Amino acid sequence: MGSLIRQITLKVANERDSELEACEVLDTFAKKCDFLPESIDEMRLAFIEALINAKEHAPKNLPEGGETDVQTSFLYDGENLTIQVRDFGQGFNPTQVEKPDIKKKLKSANKRGWGLMLMEKLMDGVEISSFPPSGTLIKMVKKRIKIDPPDSGDLIRERKRIERLKYILGSFIDLSSFLCQNRDLETGLRSMLRILLGTLGVSRGAIYIVDPTHDGLHCIVDIKLRAKEKFPQIRLSPADLANLSNLENLEVSSAIARLSPDFFQTFTKEEAEQVYLLKADTDVLGILVLGARFRLEDNEAYDGDLLSTLSRNISSAINTFRLMEQLKSANTELDTRVKELSAVREASQSISSELEMENLPFTVERIFQNVMKIGKFSLALHDPSENRYSLCQTGRELPQVLDLWSSPISRYVIQKMTPLFVADVTREKRFQFPRAKNYQTPSFIVIPVVVQEEVLGLVNLTDRTDGQPLTERDFNLAQLLCAQLGIALKNANLYKLGITDGLTHLYTQHYLKMRLAQEISRLRRIKSPLSVIMMDMDGFRALNEAHGDFVGDQVLSKVSNIIKRQIRFNDIPCRCGGEKFALILPDTHLKGAVIVAEKLRTTIETSKILHQATELKVTASFGVATFEINMSLEQFLEAADRQLREAKAKGGNMVWGLTEEDGAN
Repeated sequence: MGSLIRQITLKVANERDSELEACEVLDTFAKKCDFLPESIDEMRLAFIEALINAKEHAPKNLPEGGETDVQTSFLYDGENLTIQVRDFGQGFNPTQVEKPDIKKKLKSANKRGWGLMLMEKLMDGVEISSFPPSGTLIKMVKKRIKIDPPDSGDLIRERKRIERLKYILGSFIDLSSFLCQNRDLETGLRSMLRILLGTLGVSRGAIYIVDPTHDGLHCIVDIKLRAKEKFPQIRLSPADLANLSNLENLEVSSAIARLSPDFFQTFTKEEAEQVYLLKADTDVLGILVLGARFRLEDNEAYDGDLLSTLSRNISSAINTFRLMEQLKSANTELDTRVKELSAVREASQSISSELEMENLPFTVERIFQNVMKIGKFSLALHDPSENRYSLCQTGRELPQVLDLWSSPISRYVIQKMTPLFVADVTREKRFQFPRAKNYQTPSFIVIPVVVQEEVLGLVNLTDRTDGQPLTERDFNLAQLLCAQLGIALKNANLYKLGITDGLTHLYTQHYLKMRLAQEISRLRRIKSPLSVIMMDMDGFRALNEAHGDFVGDQVLSKVSNIIKRQIRFNDIPCRCGGEKFALILPDTHLKGAVIVAEKLRTTIETSKILHQATELKVTASFGVATFEINMSLEQFLEAADRQLREAKAKGGNMVWGLTEEDGAN
C-alpha cells in the first residue's frame, strides 16, 4: 500500500548536520511510497549533495527576518518522487561548472561539479534553475521501479552499490584533499562522518582519535550521539591500544566492550551499534562509532566490507593530516633555523665590524632587539684597570658599576663562567629575585662573554617586546650571539690598545681628532648637541720638580681613573699630552658639560693622593665649549682651549665655559 501523504514541505536550518535529519524524513516518506531500498539510497545521496550545495550558498548572519534556511519539498504522484531544494543565495550558472569523473577527481577535486554529476547519475531527472541574485532551485525526479523478474534485483543492487561507493570515495577524496591543505582536522572528519552516515542511512555516529597527551582516545567529532557530553574520553593503556592493533577484524565492538565496559553501559545498542578501528599500519589512530540505521531491516552482507574500506579511508585521511602537520612543523622549524642562522651571520658581521668600544653596546642591543625581540638589555664590561664591571649606558637608567655583592646571580655566572637561563623565577630555588617585580615576564637570561678563560663582559636579557617568555631556543640563540660578541670585544680591546695612552689608558690625541671629526659628522646629520671639555692639572710642573716624575705619573693615573668613573660610557676621555686632558661629550649641551666638568673638579680637589705619608694637594682647571654649526674641528678645539686658558688666568681650579647671559663662568 502506497503512502497516503503525497507532499511534504520542510524548512532545513542552515546549521551543522541538519541534512541528516532531513534525510530521515526523506527515508521514511520514500519507503511509504514503496521505493526500493537501493532507490532510496540513491535519492538520499543526491538529496545530501543538493542540501550541502544549498547550505553553502544560502545567506548567513542576515538581520532578523532574512531567509537563511533552505526550503525543501517531497512530492509523490504515484509514479515519480520529486525533490526540490531551494536556497536564497546569490545563485550560479550550472552550465559553467566542471563535472569531473572519478579519474579527474583523483587529480583535482571540484566539489560543486562532483555533486552535480552525482545528482544527474543517481536521479532520473535533474533540473537546476538559478535566479541571481535571489538563489537557486534544484529539482530532482526519481521513478519508482518494480523488479521483474525478481532475480534481476541482484544486478540492480550491485549497480547501486557501485554508484554509492563511487560517491563516497569521491567525497572522501575531496575531504582528503581538504586535509592535505593543512585545514582543520575536526572539520574534515565531521564532513566525512556526515557523508558516511547519510549515504549508509545511519542515524548517528562519532569519531574518537588517540590523545597523545593522555592515555586513550578522545572524541573529536560527534553527530547526534552526544558523545562529547556523555563519554568524551575512552581510557585505554598503551597495552590496550597494542591489543587493538593486533586484531585482524576492524570491527572492534566486543574488544571495546571488554577494555572499556563503561562505554556500552553509557550508550544503548541503537546509539552505538558498531565500532570500527581506525589505524595506519600498526598504529592505532582512533575508532569510528556508528548508531543504528534508519531502516532497521536493512543488513546487507557487504556492509561490513564496505565499512572496513571506509574506515581505512578515514584512517588514511587522519594519517595524511598528521604527516602534513609534521611536515608543516618541520618546514616551520627549518625556516626558523634558517632565519636564525641568517640573523646570526648578519649580527656577526655587524659586531665584528664595530671596533669602537663606545659604539659596541648600542650595536649589540639593536641586534638582540631585532633578532630576539628583547625589551630589556644590559651589558657590563670588565675594566681591568679598576678590576670591576662597568654597566654600559644604552638608554636604560642603570648604575655606573655592577655591584657583584648585591647581584648574586651575576657573581655566580662570572665565577662559574656558565650561562644561566631561568624560565620562571617563581620556580627557581637557587636565587632570590628582589627585582623581579620590575620585569614584565618571569624569565631571564644571563650570559658571560668568555674569551680565553677570561670573562670580558656580562649580558643580561629579559622582557621580550611581544610579551612572550624567553625559551630554550632564545637561550641557545643568545649564546651564539654572545660568542660573536666575545670575539668583537677582544678585537675592540686590541684596537683600543693601539689608540690609548699606556699610562692613563685614555685615548690618544690622534684619536681625539679622529673621533671628534666623526661626532661632528654625526651632529650635522641628526642635529644633536656636542660639547668638549679641556682640562689641565694646576701646578703639575712644580709637583714633578718637588717629588719626581714617578709621583707625577701616579697623580696622572689617579686622575684618569677619576675621569673614567665620573663620565658616561659613551663619553670619550683623551690625554692630549703631559698633564692635559680632553673629553668629548656627545648629545650634551653646554650647561650639561659644565656640570660634568664641575663634578670632576670637585672630585679631584677632594681626592686624597698620598706620597710617603704626605697628602698631595691636586687641582685642575677646565674649559668648556659647545659646537656651533659654522665651526671647523680646529675652531671647536680652540674654543675649548681658550676657555681653559681663561680659567688658568683666573687662578685655576675652576670651570670656565658659561656666558654671562647664562648666569656664571
